[in-house]
Amino acid sequence: MPFPPSIRALPRTDLGGADVYVHDGGGTQVLFIELPADRPAVTVPTHTHDVEWGIVVEGEIEMTVGERTERHGPGATHLLPAGQPHSFRFAPGTCSVHYFPERRVPLPGRSG
Repeated sequence: MPFPPSIRALPRTDLGGADVYVHDGGGTQVLFIELPADRPAVTVPTHTHDVEWGIVVEGEIEMTVGERTERHGPGATHLLPAGQPHSFRFAPGTCSVHYFPERRVPLPGRSG
């Protein structure tokens, strides 16, 4: 997996079996998501939130927006408008980066 020690030193949480390293800017967050090749795929059910921008670093993400399902490989980006229902499926061996102009996940030791 490509994330360097400086990213792996960030606060860590879990997303259904994927490792998530969280850079928290107070009101914004960047999630660095790693799903090692030896773990099963991770599905994030349909949900909504504020704007999201993301990029696949390695592996593949299957993203469903409305009735449309797209496969995103390395270098593919996405931009989801606020309130857009969507879901993700992370294939084993996937690393991706996701930016949110809001706090999306609580940090360990904090309630939100």
